[in-house]
Amino acid sequence: MNHRIFRHDLSRPDYVNDAEERAEETEEEAASLETHPQSVDMSLSPLYLNARIDLVLDPEAVKLGTWESWVGAMQVHHAMFVMTTRPEGTPVEFLVNHKIRRTTAIGPRYCANASNWLTAFALAMTCRDEKRWTELCEIPVDSLREWGESDGAQYDPYVYHWIAAIQAFLLNRSDLADELQAAFELSDPGVVRYGSEEAVNKVIFPPMKVFLQLVGNEPEEFNSALAEGLELWRDYFTSDEKRAKSINGAIPLLLLAFACMAYDISQHDPSFQLEVESDFLPKHIVQNSWYGQFPI
Repeated sequence: MNHRIFRHDLSRPDYVNDAEERAEETEEEAASLETHPQSVDMSLSPLYLNARIDLVLDPEAVKLGTWESWVGAMQVHHAMFVMTTRPEGTPVEFLVNHKIRRTTAIGPRYCANASNWLTAFALAMTCRDEKRWTELCEIPVDSLREWGESDGAQYDPYVYHWIAAIQAFLLNRSDLADELQAAFELSDPGVVRYGSEEAVNKVIFPPMKVFLQLVGNEPEEFNSALAEGLELWRDYFTSDEKRAKSINGAIPLLLLAFACMAYDISQHDPSFQLEVESDFLPKHIVQNSWYGQFPI
């Protein structure tokens, strides 16, 4: 069964008017990785924000510039983990915005946390960068907990099991079932401490359900869960005027990552087809259309 899920309107006149400024900001943030490495975490939000704005303007990612923006967000998120997982002072280099950036590692920081890991992983997966997502999956969950909570922040326990489950699947580890079960149990709205029941039901839980059907190789159930997850995402981000205008509702990143995984599976397994279309799932990112146009 084919599913078509419509995205709510997020367009704003200033998005079009600010296109040149966004391109300039991307290079400024990329350059700052070399000149101000200690502030690497400050570059994450601007580049990811700009990438989502470009996808609001270009929902299918038909423009090369949209892909460049998306890749830039992926590159800087991965660069942050490179800089924070190496010993302080270690020379490092990485490609961001078409240029090799050379700097030194800054050592563990609170920004190397579970939330940023999930974003970095999903971006790497949507860009089909196996080297990057493999490196991310090799970061111990205990380290993410230690670094991420070093400034006093607290995360619900489910998130660490959720990350461990993703890592187990992609690295073919034996603890996948146990970690996924723990993530499900600890993400119950009655157990979660730091999120509303609505957010848990409509934003946090659906990607886990989609992932379960993906790893279980259940294409029909996967597509139904993905369609439901997109509808719940839209419901959450249209429940009041403030959310409806928020760029945070533009891309359900983990759902997009799993849609990309499903599309790639379909290329060599005809029995598993992606049957969900949506502006929440940019067509040319899902179909990997731009990969190879330039080094990433």
